[in-house]
Amino acid sequence: MKNKGFYIMLCLMLSSSMMAQNVLDSELTVQVRQIAETLKANPDAAAKNFAGLLKGKNKKNVQLLVAIGRSYLDAGNLDEAKEYAMKALKINSKLPDAYVLAGDVALARKDAGTACGNYEQAILFDKSCREAYFKYARAYVGVNPKLSVEKLQQFKEYFPNDIEVDRELANVYYEMGNYSKAKAAFDIYMHSGNATVADYSRYALLLYLNKDYDRSLAMVEKGLASDSSNRSLMRVKMYDLCEMKSYDAGIQAAADLFREVPADELVYLDYVYRARLYANLGDFEKSKEDFQSAIAADKANEHPEVLKEASEMCENNMKYDDAIRLYEEYMDILGNKTAVSDVFLWGRLHYKAAAVDSIAADVKEGYLKKADEVFADVATRVPDNYLGYFWRARTNAMLDPETTQGLAKPYYETAMDILKANPKAQKSLIIECMSYLGYYYFLKEEYDTSKEYWNSILQLDPSNVTARQALEGIK
Repeated sequence: MKNKGFYIMLCLMLSSSMMAQNVLDSELTVQVRQIAETLKANPDAAAKNFAGLLKGKNKKNVQLLVAIGRSYLDAGNLDEAKEYAMKALKINSKLPDAYVLAGDVALARKDAGTACGNYEQAILFDKSCREAYFKYARAYVGVNPKLSVEKLQQFKEYFPNDIEVDRELANVYYEMGNYSKAKAAFDIYMHSGNATVADYSRYALLLYLNKDYDRSLAMVEKGLASDSSNRSLMRVKMYDLCEMKSYDAGIQAAADLFREVPADELVYLDYVYRARLYANLGDFEKSKEDFQSAIAADKANEHPEVLKEASEMCENNMKYDDAIRLYEEYMDILGNKTAVSDVFLWGRLHYKAAAVDSIAADVKEGYLKKADEVFADVATRVPDNYLGYFWRARTNAMLDPETTQGLAKPYYETAMDILKANPKAQKSLIIECMSYLGYYYFLKEEYDTSKEYWNSILQLDPSNVTARQALEGIK
């Protein structure tokens, strides 16, 4: 361990010495910048001026070569940028800055493998080349994030006091979707006292994603204290307040966000959260409008769950036509990925629509026929589950309110058999099945059979008033 510490110290001393020898002087830096500004407008003149800088004592100035190459890279001239990186490496094959430049050129060409190979070379010749570690990590995060993490942890092992690595680790974990590890890394960095507004924004978002809404909001407020119009922070503030059920404050935060952000920069989730806020404040029309905006903003239909949520909001407000329409759109997007549970909920929407007191008889029947069709599909898909049969029974009971036709009978019987075979089944469901069958046989004047069902109910629930009254009536 002592040898390792000495080795790291030696690397730092050597790299510092090398950097001191290879830093481009301020006069040349200004000249390179001035010429670079003319690159796009007059590339030929810029090339001549760069060549002029490289005469005489600067002919083998590797830092000047790298600076010129980076100017070409910044201008989008990748071939020239690579050429200057190679010239620098021809003079000094161990120059970390030249390898970083070569890596950046490769990355601009979307060649992550070559880019990271160059970054590795930079690290080989300068263990303290933070830029190479970080660029390696960023290049591989979408290709092989495990390597990104390993490279940053390697840097952290060498330089445990460099707090920037924790922020980089947090960013890599964030891109990986590992929000808990990203939060843990950011926790370390944020205690350093060097946080920027951008850091507060990312940290607040990570806390939000980890459902730590109180702390997220606290970070938002700290960030907004430095930049009151920061859009990312304003967005997370609205999200946090909604999740914390602070609806009045949330709707004010929404007003601030929507006033600050141009319409073409709003994202679907902005509309979703404002829709939720309006819904919880009892403004159905505005909530519905925002859900429609969220659906429109999701142009690629990547978030069909928004349609489902919008449908639920309409259902909660007994706007069943809208609820059914939105749910159908949701299932159309899912296609063959539609789950049985989705199909069941679609059927239940039709059932609930039919149960509205003021509905016309013909409309009610239409809803019930569709519900029966959907629940039949559920029963076919999962024949060992009671749900399809049970809800067909309820649907047909509503179609036959006087129980004169016994439309619900076969479905209640099947549902009851499945429920009785399940020790964990709710007694209330079994009792509903038996109650229908007891009443059905009472109407058929098959009193002995009717009694069997009512007595079975009393075995499950000795205090059941309906069963006792039915038995009294049969006597």
